[in-house]
Amino acid sequence: MTARIDGREIEPRNDETVLEAAERLGIAVPTLCRRAGLHPEGGCRLCLVEVGDSPVLQASCHTRLASGMQVRTHSPRLAALRREVLQLIVGEVPGASLRPDPQGNELERLMAELGVDAGPGGSAAAEVDATHPYLRFDRDRCITCRRCVHACNEVQGQFVYAVEGRGAESRLVFGRGSRFADSGCVACGACVEACPTGALFDRDRAEPEPAERTVRTTCGYCGVGCQLEVSASQGRVLRIRGVPEAAVNRGHLCVKGRYAHAHHRAADRLTTPLLREGDGFREASWDEAIAFVARRLAEVHETSGPRALGAMSSSRSTNEAAYLLQKLFRVRFETNHVDCCARVCHASTAHALGKVTGTGAATASFDDIERARLLIVAGANATEAHPVLGARLKQRALAGVPLVVIDPRRIELADYAVVHLQLRPGTNVPLFHALAKVLLEEKLFDEPYVRERCEGFEELASFLRGQSLDDAERITGVSAARIAETARLIGATGATLFVNGLGLSELTQGVASVEAYANLGMLTGSIGKPGAGMLPLRGQNNVQGNADMGGAPGTITGYQPVADPAVRAHAAQIWGKAPPAEPGWTIPEMLEAAERGEIRALWIQGEDVAQSDPNETHVRAALARLELLVVQELFLSETARYAHVIFPAAGVFEQDGTFTNGERRIQRVRAVVPAPGAARPDWEVIRDVGRALGLGWRYADPAEVMDEIAAIAPRLFGGVRYERLEGEGLQWPCPAPDHPGTGTVHAAGFLRGRGRLSAVPYVPSPESAVEGFPLTLVTGRVLDHYNVGTMTRRTPSRELAPEDRLDVHPDDAAAAGVAEGGLVAIESRWGSTAARARLTRRVARGSLFLTFHYPETHCNVLTGPQRDPESNCPEYKVTAVRIRAAEPAAP
Repeated sequence: MTARIDGREIEPRNDETVLEAAERLGIAVPTLCRRAGLHPEGGCRLCLVEVGDSPVLQASCHTRLASGMQVRTHSPRLAALRREVLQLIVGEVPGASLRPDPQGNELERLMAELGVDAGPGGSAAAEVDATHPYLRFDRDRCITCRRCVHACNEVQGQFVYAVEGRGAESRLVFGRGSRFADSGCVACGACVEACPTGALFDRDRAEPEPAERTVRTTCGYCGVGCQLEVSASQGRVLRIRGVPEAAVNRGHLCVKGRYAHAHHRAADRLTTPLLREGDGFREASWDEAIAFVARRLAEVHETSGPRALGAMSSSRSTNEAAYLLQKLFRVRFETNHVDCCARVCHASTAHALGKVTGTGAATASFDDIERARLLIVAGANATEAHPVLGARLKQRALAGVPLVVIDPRRIELADYAVVHLQLRPGTNVPLFHALAKVLLEEKLFDEPYVRERCEGFEELASFLRGQSLDDAERITGVSAARIAETARLIGATGATLFVNGLGLSELTQGVASVEAYANLGMLTGSIGKPGAGMLPLRGQNNVQGNADMGGAPGTITGYQPVADPAVRAHAAQIWGKAPPAEPGWTIPEMLEAAERGEIRALWIQGEDVAQSDPNETHVRAALARLELLVVQELFLSETARYAHVIFPAAGVFEQDGTFTNGERRIQRVRAVVPAPGAARPDWEVIRDVGRALGLGWRYADPAEVMDEIAAIAPRLFGGVRYERLEGEGLQWPCPAPDHPGTGTVHAAGFLRGRGRLSAVPYVPSPESAVEGFPLTLVTGRVLDHYNVGTMTRRTPSRELAPEDRLDVHPDDAAAAGVAEGGLVAIESRWGSTAARARLTRRVARGSLFLTFHYPETHCNVLTGPQRDPESNCPEYKVTAVRIRAAEPAAP
């Protein structure tokens, strides 16, 4: 049966309100306290409607539409009531704060529509709170509609806002203090989007300069790949909003994606090519710089051969740039010495998942978070490193979905978890094996799935019989009872979504950690099912795409091994020349070779290895010995200071192309503003160097490059074309033009045939139990900054986190004589640095935490040469250190 709204027939949907149904018909019902997607408050009473012959008016935001209903949303009676209600609301607001305005905020537009004047009101009560670097609060405009409360609670899960008092005495409060800057706000901006009156606004909207254009593009920060609507005027980004209908972020953004955009117009942007001259640089034309690079690369190749050259493509740049750089070195210089920053973060995950499933990428999608019946997050601080995804995880936990957090620190997600397994750093393997042992011994695993789809079960079962929960407790620090309890929860649930991050991969047992984690995915029958599977989170905006494009020494585009004759033959057809058959060197190996003098020329695209790579002293020595270092960068980074040629790069708002996010979704990147000065997109520069080297490359735009990517790797990208990437993009594998893309990989069976269960022994890190260095340092990210701080430290985000802090357990601080805020000297076997202390029980006794965002700290002077033997991924998560107070404690 159907219902009628204003005489128009409509079929009710399950649990749909009258207001939602009216919106579906395009009928506008006024409301101030309700926002689509949020809990209906029902407080403003503007959305009252007439239902049938009943004299009682109904709140359309709360009333469910039922078959047979006759609803009237507009009538003289309703219009008079709405004017009266709105006049009462406006009457509580100082008269100078609001006025009827068809182009104003939501309340002002409604005032104009209903013919309500501002009235005398009262005098202004307070100044605008501008204590926060990004957000502003004008109490005089607040009508306590509670939309910000619901947005903060239901989108971000931060619970910053509340309304205290009743009636005319009610007022919005945020935290315990009186200043907005002192609240628990994480500046996601959801409250600003929800506020109907402009009481909550941000610095980007404080002076509402009209935008000349608004462009949809992809965020240039983490690997979530949020979709943005970027407004610009006169070559400057004005403000950013999330795309409401975007599959990835559903309109939500984090502090970096929404607000940290000022870097694109920073005064120290590189704007012209630079050539080294003595100890400094001189400006050069593009023609001169490109000719110089082409000539010098050709000379090194001719005199020293292919092994003397290498390239590192950028995970901050586009797929098209990454593709062309690896092609240039493989085709023109006959070398597979090509790698990308995935080597120093995600290589262990990709290598392990490739071994056990057949592909090294996520088997699941972000939407599986909402479908999951159990969430496990291991080694991933999602609310800080991937905030929009972290908010989704929090919301599912708040909705009652069990969350298990496995992390050496008590990260924010642990506060929402039913179980937090706080293991010692680097002991993932014995913990995962202990969980698997309980699943097997108590027959809590998915036996039909394992029998039909997996191999290696008997070897794993035999191996686990020799393991002991008591030994696992001794090694990991997690009690045997807690391990068994968690395993039973996993076994009772079955198919589970397994999320992980760099806490699993950046270890000497990174590959083994992910293999053991994937064992749990197969034993529970999770891989290949909706709401379940393996979901590794990618750190940089295009680290997934960079690896996809062939940014690895053993594979070309699409993870095709260079050692395979068929791969080389196919590449020769597309490229005109086959890549060499011998795999090249990884980033750590290239840097070692550079220090030995074996690599003479290196092209580094958008990676600041002098700050981000481990064992900094060794990295800088390697860079200093190079005869030719070509750098593509936005700023004069620590690495660029060693360059012989610097190509000024276009930023994320200044170029066209594509990024691929952590769920394998290829999305468009679009130019919003022009690049400063003579800066150019990376792909164009590589193309022109290729032309100068005689390759005859004719690519007119990035779309032509993508067409070639589809041709070289049809199994994964054969159906990818720019015209198909409009809107939500495509998730690979997408092998044909009519293929819709793939949300769940391995649904019909593992790409390698059968899933491989792995009996990998635990091998302690060389950084464990080092005499004289009793503490373990873990490095990572914080919310307000990104990687080496190149972008965020040139925005107001530096006010949110102005300096690095070493997280120290109070007991360890007391033993070292370290006070809160005191300067701490930190020493490892590889180097020393200093940072101010933050005493916190978020880290366990014996563990420390420090970021790599601050060049002043030189965090990676502490990390050493240890790396996983299979993936060559360095060990950032376990470094043996000692600390001491570097300045006297206050009396």
